[in-house]
Amino acid sequence: MEAYPPQYVQHNLPLVLLSGLGEHETTHQSSSIQPRRAESGAKIAIGARECRNEQSRQLLGEFVSRDGTGDAWNGVALPAPPASMRFRIKTIGRTYTLPARKAAPLPQSPGAEGSSPSRHTELHSPLSPSSPGSPVFPDGIFTPLWFSKHQQHIPSLFLAFFDLNANEAAQDEQLKADINGVKNALSRSGFKTRLAVILISDRSILHAPELEDRLASIRRATTLDPKSGLFFMPPMSSQPEIATFVQSIMTALQPGGVDYYRDLSKHARRKKARGGPPPSVNSPIGASSQVTSTSGWNVRYEVKQGVFAEFRQEMDVAERHYSTAIEELFSSEGGVFETTASWSPRWDEARLLCDALAIRVIRCQLWVGQTTGAAQSWQNYKLRMRDLVDRRGRGSHQYSWDAWEARWAGVMSELIQMADVPTLQGSSRLDSGELSAQQIYAMPERSVDRLPPFNLLHHSGYWLRLMAKSIRDRWEKAINIPEEDRVPPGQSPASAVANRFKTYDVYLVPEPHEEAPVSGRGKYDHAAELAQVGLQAAETFEARRQPRMAEQMRLDIAEDLVRGGRYSDAFKVLLQLWEDSSWRGEEWKVPFGRLSSLLAECANRDKSAENASLIPALTWELLSLAPNNPQDGPLDITQCLDTWDVADKIELRLHDRHRLSPITAGFAFRERESHVGESFEFQLHLTYDTFQAAGPVPISRASFRLGGKAIVVHHEAGDSSAELSALSQARERDDGSFEASANLTLQPARRRIVGLRMVLREAQLFDLANLTIEIQTPKFNLTHEFDDDAVRSIPRWYVEKDGEAESFLLPHFNTKSVNVLPKPPKMQVHVHGLRKQFYTDERIHVDIELINEEVEAVHATVAPKIIGSSGETIDFRWASRGDTETVWPIECMGASAREKGQLLIQAPSEASTFTLTLDLRYTLASDTSTPLAKTVAIPLAFTPSFEAKFTFAPRLHPESWPSYFDPSSEGTAEDSDGIAQLWKLGAQITCLASESLKVEKLELQEHEVHGDASCTIPEPINESEHALGTNEKSVTPFELSTRKFSLDDRRPSYLDLSLLVTWSHDTGSGDSTSTTTAIAVPRLTIPTSEPRVLCTSSNPTTNGITISYHLENPSVHFLTFALTMEASEDFAFSGPKYRSLSLAPLSRHAVEYRLLVHGDTSEGVGGGVWVYPNLQVVDSYYQKNLRVHAGGKGVRSESVGSGREIGVWIGEGEPDE
Repeated sequence: MEAYPPQYVQHNLPLVLLSGLGEHETTHQSSSIQPRRAESGAKIAIGARECRNEQSRQLLGEFVSRDGTGDAWNGVALPAPPASMRFRIKTIGRTYTLPARKAAPLPQSPGAEGSSPSRHTELHSPLSPSSPGSPVFPDGIFTPLWFSKHQQHIPSLFLAFFDLNANEAAQDEQLKADINGVKNALSRSGFKTRLAVILISDRSILHAPELEDRLASIRRATTLDPKSGLFFMPPMSSQPEIATFVQSIMTALQPGGVDYYRDLSKHARRKKARGGPPPSVNSPIGASSQVTSTSGWNVRYEVKQGVFAEFRQEMDVAERHYSTAIEELFSSEGGVFETTASWSPRWDEARLLCDALAIRVIRCQLWVGQTTGAAQSWQNYKLRMRDLVDRRGRGSHQYSWDAWEARWAGVMSELIQMADVPTLQGSSRLDSGELSAQQIYAMPERSVDRLPPFNLLHHSGYWLRLMAKSIRDRWEKAINIPEEDRVPPGQSPASAVANRFKTYDVYLVPEPHEEAPVSGRGKYDHAAELAQVGLQAAETFEARRQPRMAEQMRLDIAEDLVRGGRYSDAFKVLLQLWEDSSWRGEEWKVPFGRLSSLLAECANRDKSAENASLIPALTWELLSLAPNNPQDGPLDITQCLDTWDVADKIELRLHDRHRLSPITAGFAFRERESHVGESFEFQLHLTYDTFQAAGPVPISRASFRLGGKAIVVHHEAGDSSAELSALSQARERDDGSFEASANLTLQPARRRIVGLRMVLREAQLFDLANLTIEIQTPKFNLTHEFDDDAVRSIPRWYVEKDGEAESFLLPHFNTKSVNVLPKPPKMQVHVHGLRKQFYTDERIHVDIELINEEVEAVHATVAPKIIGSSGETIDFRWASRGDTETVWPIECMGASAREKGQLLIQAPSEASTFTLTLDLRYTLASDTSTPLAKTVAIPLAFTPSFEAKFTFAPRLHPESWPSYFDPSSEGTAEDSDGIAQLWKLGAQITCLASESLKVEKLELQEHEVHGDASCTIPEPINESEHALGTNEKSVTPFELSTRKFSLDDRRPSYLDLSLLVTWSHDTGSGDSTSTTTAIAVPRLTIPTSEPRVLCTSSNPTTNGITISYHLENPSVHFLTFALTMEASEDFAFSGPKYRSLSLAPLSRHAVEYRLLVHGDTSEGVGGGVWVYPNLQVVDSYYQKNLRVHAGGKGVRSESVGSGREIGVWIGEGEPDE
């Protein structure tokens, strides 16, 4: 916007004059000179001295900080709380002259002695078209001086500051005189500027009460409003306190400042309603028609009303008035443009004003957030102006129109930057890391269907791009100006000058001879302007993370600089772009080719030593951009520095990720797999992908890596026309790397296939990596490293047939890797002694046999591993070695020899599945560096051999009970005085094996007794060994006795026992090893405080027996029981049928009955019969039946229905329990 007068385009803020605080360097002093006589304006003169203390300086700083000139042009960038206005703060001294409100009357001519001026002659503003001294007299519309008048000279608020000394009451009269003098001067000026006085006191009213009377006296004498006209400032110690005081003053004065501009708006509205003043008869032109038209007057007053609304910061009202003024200028019915000749200076003045009004319209729209409206207004105004220039002006085909378009695009860019549109903030201001569409363009404020994209307000970079395009068009048209029009007027005929005046439009541009002079250097530097605008646009695009647009802008800048002959400036731009260009990685070859060619041209212009290394790198990349052949001839990488003077040899190392290469590489292994020590083949493909006119590339060496092995192929001269080189054996060097030789000279658009054969002695997966080619010339060495992914996987294998290369398809997909397997072992591993299943807890013998089928002796080791499904392990060892040695070494095993070993495995105690892995590793005696391996995996399933069920029942202990009335000390484990109890534990084992097992021994093992008790297990009865078949059962009874340590201990006791089964089976090898399996017995509970009834038998005869019912009371209470013996048809009994029995605490009592069986017992099975007497024992207190337990031999308990019965054996035979 520099081309326009600053008064036209700057944002208008209410002017506030500060008098009495001194000058401030940051305040905006007026640079405009009013065309007025010194005596024409009212002068303000104050006699009091300026305030110079520290508090005054801080107060001045706070006022200046509220200047809104540098703030963003939007409605949210207020420097104060909401509803506050922005002001333009200006400091002045103690004297100030206001501009004249009316122009001075016309001076009398010397010949008019008797005439006197008419009393009805109306005087106008010095800047009015009706005033002869005005710049727009007589037919102009507007001048920038009017904007300067209201923005720089006529304040809305005049703030006068005075020191008020509490000890100098005599100064009050001087204060009153100065204040009244300022009021009178403002009144004489004719302007309605609001006056406010701030009295800065050295003491507060609290400390100097007399100040209150002095303030009241000053207020009465000056008639100032105590709320908005007179302010008292006591001493303030802190800056925030001063800031609050200043804010309160500006808040109180704001309505007055708004009313000042509202009154000016009303005055302009009234004058507009008059339709413009009639021509003055006293003017020098009299009643001539050469005066401002009615449309011009309407434009004047609409502009004034818009500016006054902008002063009030009513931007919507201001936009409406500006738009109306523009319509008046463009109106087809008497509009200013239609009634003004295009050759007249007034035409350019009207265009200048119209442009300024359009700028203000867009600024107002951006202020209120109408981003879409601003973009549409910009576009519409451009179209209307172009139509006007084509119709009424000299046409839009001239360089002046392109200059105007560039200026108009630049104006929009500046407006967007000044408005600081929130939705167009750069990416650095956003919290999110993702790019938002609102950074590129602002979303429409209203949802509109089918809105063209350019009607959305884009960020300033797009407008700068448009500006650069228009500057470029202007440059092109300036170059095409005819030579006769580029000669200065003093050197051209008058007719040519006149024709030039009619042909060219020079609105805000130099004349043709200055735009593009014959000498070549004009007033306007097109290249410099393009560079400045383009770089600014590129930086804006980069801030919005639009790198492609930024790169395109920089490339266009460089082309323009080269076009203008500024090769050094273009080189700086191109070098940075070439280093960081994204076109290289994205394969945008056309723009990248232009970039590389321009950079090479600029570097060749300079030929400095520091740029010499660029030429090989640029030539290397240009060769890869086929078919973009440079126009100055073919490229040859070996001759690119022939015209350069290079002192030291240049070393260049390029990487495929950062630089393009004209050579593409491919690779193929013939086989997918190989073995250690075997030869395998591969082919390296190098294709020189460039145009036919380029020179050949002599590659000095090509190197790459396979796993950890380095392979180097050196150049060897040969037939350069052959595409396929013969297979050659790679030679292994002392350091483990390989080297070979082949012809590596590449012809343009040709391919060379290098075939190699080599042997690897390590078993692993070998992948191609770090492929590098080197080019050596007398002046530079160039090394290019290919990215692993850039090397293509060639799916075909090439062979030579009849002098041509033919190919066949390879059967594997990934041809860039080969899996080198270990050499296949010939040693055999045989395992003997395996069964389908093994049993838990047994010791297993596994025989391992090794057979050497190699042709020579070997050194071997066998390492077994036994791992379960969950990762657990079990113990094992070799029978011939120690317990800690798990590896079986074989020092030297001859060819066809056999070695045997036995592995002892301890089976787990629970059913599970394990895997036995035998890892055989050996080396041949002739090649100890190549290990060979063989692994054998054998599943081992372990199942339990037995299943056990247990029964637990009480028995009658023969020992008498201790007396409750015999006092004794508390028992211990060595001297237990508790009640002894006898129990029977029945163990039934079932064979789960698939074969017959021999049970050798069963015993009961005590683990722990809980509850302060002891347990005694008698020695087991020696039983003969017996065999158990599959699912066969065997029952073995055990007796055990328990006793509490203390008779007073009533807690139950718990037993943890295990059943140990010693067994063996036939392994098929002739030997049998006993195995002990521990089967856990469920925890047994021993009650000690509950009464119980035990039944025993004695004195058996052929048909009779005596049975005893033993009632035990282990509690500490007296218990009473009711006994009832039920009659039976099977036997007769003698004894009480009904009886009541009382038991003392800790006592046992026996009740006997004699039974006699009806019939002969010898006829029964086993020489006897079972009879079932039923004795009912009821606790008299709890009315609870006590269960009768079998307490000895000849008595058993059986389940009958839902209950149990006691059976007694009567007869001479042995009972079957």
